[in-house]
Amino acid sequence: MTAVPPAAMMSGRYQRAFTIAVVLLVAGWHLAGAGGQLLHNRAAYGSFAFQVVMWLVMALAITAGSVLVLRGTPGWRPAWAVAVIALAASTAAAAASPAGQMLAVNWAWGSAGWAGVLVLFRRRFAELAWFLAAVALAILGVQVWDGLHRADLAGFLAVLAWSTGAQVAVAAGVRALDVAAGQAAAAARSEHAARERAATTEIIRAARHARWRALQEGAVPLVGELAAGTADPGDAQVRLRCAVQAARLRRADVAERRGVAVAIETAGPLPQVPGPARRVITDAAIAILTAARSQARITLAAVVAGIAVSFVADTGAVVRLPAAGEGVAIEQQQDGGMLWAEARWNSR
Repeated sequence: MTAVPPAAMMSGRYQRAFTIAVVLLVAGWHLAGAGGQLLHNRAAYGSFAFQVVMWLVMALAITAGSVLVLRGTPGWRPAWAVAVIALAASTAAAAASPAGQMLAVNWAWGSAGWAGVLVLFRRRFAELAWFLAAVALAILGVQVWDGLHRADLAGFLAVLAWSTGAQVAVAAGVRALDVAAGQAAAAARSEHAARERAATTEIIRAARHARWRALQEGAVPLVGELAAGTADPGDAQVRLRCAVQAARLRRADVAERRGVAVAIETAGPLPQVPGPARRVITDAAIAILTAARSQARITLAAVVAGIAVSFVADTGAVVRLPAAGEGVAIEQQQDGGMLWAEARWNSR
């Protein structure tokens, strides 16, 4: 059976790689960028210990956000819980900075924005925009409280353009890469489907050729014996041979017309099966071949005092088989899209 194409897996791997890249970017900024600025300006803060505590709070928020996004797209509650914690820590750190030097020594604005990018970049873009706007307004509010001057406003706008612009660019870039990965996965699925159709067509052609050769070896000699009178139609063994050859002629025409490749194998001399039991087994075969998507295999094997007919098919879903009876026991198992079933008749 042909394996399922790994297109979805490929797309998922790309998206996970992009997520890891964002996690490393945000963690690296907080450690090297914000942490370096915090240490460099430690003498300027009224309380360096308070700034360190806020830095640690932000680090915990980024750690929690990293765990969330590495597990998948977070829900709005955990995502916004991380974002609000980052916003609160940023605002508190800015408020505790020296009034006249707040923009120069404030390490927290950038970290808060990147924390928001981390947990919101795969949610609606409007959510990230609202968060970045809230961070900027909080910093502006601190400046207004301290006494906003024209030079301070110009500095605020410059930092806003640089910091927020970079964060929006990264979020938009990852979204574009996600789209490209999805398109690549769709193209891979389409290519795989085309190859699978071609392979199925070849299997069907080979199966028909093999059936023609089998007819040459089995049905044609039997017809010749019947025509020559060397085979007695009243003989039970001759009737069994005729039934087997007729089944081989009819065995999978309907399924193959739907593009399903059917392979039938026999093992050992097959016993004569009563008509009612044959109907139960045939009904099971019809149900499975009707549900098969592209391939099916039927194996008939002689067992002690009976016959076992095994089926393997890519049905994609559980098939409702006929009820057991007339000495026929039916078992089935479903493994993903693959069905295994066995109909076993015992004459005892």
